[in-house]
Amino acid sequence: MSSAAFNSFDTLQLAKKLKAAKFPEEQAEVVAEAFRESFDERDKALAAVEAKVRDLAADAKNNAEKMATKEDVVRLEGRITNLEQSMNAKIDSIRKDIIIWLGGLLIGGFVMLGGMLIKLLP
Repeated sequence: MSSAAFNSFDTLQLAKKLKAAKFPEEQAEVVAEAFRESFDERDKALAAVEAKVRDLAADAKNNAEKMATKEDVVRLEGRITNLEQSMNAKIDSIRKDIIIWLGGLLIGGFVMLGGMLIKLLP
C-alpha cells in the first residue's frame, strides 16, 4: 500500500464538523491542523517503513539467489571426493618414487662399499 493512500485527510471537513459541534472557529482550525500534521508524520513514517520493507525484500531475493541448493552441495561433495582421490593417487606415486630412489641409493652404497672392500682386501 502506498503512503499516498493516506493523504486523503480533509482538514476543512474536520474544522466544519468541529464548528458545528460548537467549537470556536480558531480552536477547530488548530485541532484540524494538528490532525493534519499528525497524519503527515504518520505518512512519512509509513513511507520509511515501506522503503525499508522494499530494501529487505530486495536483500532477501539477492541472498536467496546466493544460497546453495542441495544439488550444489552434492556436486561440491563429488568434486571434493574426486580431489581427495587425485591427491591420494599423487601421494602414492610420490611415495613409490621415493622408495625407488632410496633403494637405488642403498644399492649404490652397497656397490661402492663392496668395491672399496675388494680393493682393500688382498
